Amino acid sequence: MILPTDKLLRPTWVEISLSKVRRNFQRIRELAGARKVMAVVKADAYGHGAVPVSKCLAECGVDWFGVATVEEALELRAAGIQQPILLLGGLYMSDPAHLIEYRLTPSISSTMRLDTYAECARRYGQPIEFHLKVDSGLGRLGLPLDRVAAFVGHYRELQGLQMKGLFTHLASAEDLVASQTDEQGARFAAALAQLRGLQVEPEWIHVSNSAALLTGRKFPENLVRIGALLYGYCMPLVVPPGQALPQVPDFEPVLTFKSRIVYMKDVPSGTPLGYSAAFYARRPSRIATVPVGYADGLSHALSNRGYAIVRGRRARIVGSISMDLSLLDVTDIAGTNIGDEVVLLGQADHSSITAVEIAQLLDTVPYEILCSIGKRVPRLYVD
Repeated sequence: MILPTDKLLRPTWVEISLSKVRRNFQRIRELAGARKVMAVVKADAYGHGAVPVSKCLAECGVDWFGVATVEEALELRAAGIQQPILLLGGLYMSDPAHLIEYRLTPSISSTMRLDTYAECARRYGQPIEFHLKVDSGLGRLGLPLDRVAAFVGHYRELQGLQMKGLFTHLASAEDLVASQTDEQGARFAAALAQLRGLQVEPEWIHVSNSAALLTGRKFPENLVRIGALLYGYCMPLVVPPGQALPQVPDFEPVLTFKSRIVYMKDVPSGTPLGYSAAFYARRPSRIATVPVGYADGLSHALSNRGYAIVRGRRARIVGSISMDLSLLDVTDIAGTNIGDEVVLLGQADHSSITAVEIAQLLDTVPYEILCSIGKRVPRLYVD
């Protein structure tokens, strides 16, 4: 497919490969086995574009979608997505009527809103289904294990509510050294046993995230929640010293962040470059200006540290990254000229820059790198 990059008024864009999304999803299906798959498309599908990615996954036959907010869920419904949608963060100040009107399933972490949901169900004459989230050790949202019996007792006092699911959120499934995931799994199994002892049998039980799926963790579940692997990423796996990494399928990063050189100049040694003279040329240098900056998601922290790919080779980012522009030292890349494509994140020829690499450089997680790419950067979809 030929992308209309020549029609961009500003030559900075992101390419999303829907073919790679499909292949990643197929690999997830294979790893999930008999378990169903929930695609996590919160935060605009980790910066990839929630609607196009979700439509692609819907066509692939994904079973559920997971989002963080009502607004994200309504965007999917407006785009024609019919699969069940779980509000992973629950419902905050939104009108519970949205749950009925748009067929949304909230997660619940306490008894606080049960009465509100029950009243809404009574008013509209329709049941509200929900998934109970238990805190097995992440410590954010989730019902403590010692409150499960009290929760069930109050739930049974109300009409119009249906507990359709039980889940928890793993904190460090990529770490095969620490015992935290095993401990969380044991706590979750205890919560499930409590429910079953109280004659409550959720239809949907889900624990595994991308790292748990990738490392083959075993839980009593029939549904997996997968975000990062859909987009070709996962937190780096941690294994005991001397132990080989698990054999896992290859997942393909689907996003490439690109721009073009719009200005070139030759500068003598000693020339200051960028705000606050953050860089001085140490030799006669050829400097390229690229119309991309921190407002687009190229972190200011990459100033004088990061790289881009030009003509298949790495060019160092020099000077302070500004809001809209950045500078590259292309002195050693012969033939570089105005109009040349620049890859800031992704694959180009035999070179690549991954979100994992950038995240390690900036001491953050790869998902922040992906989600930081600004809305003003057009997403172009390759199929």
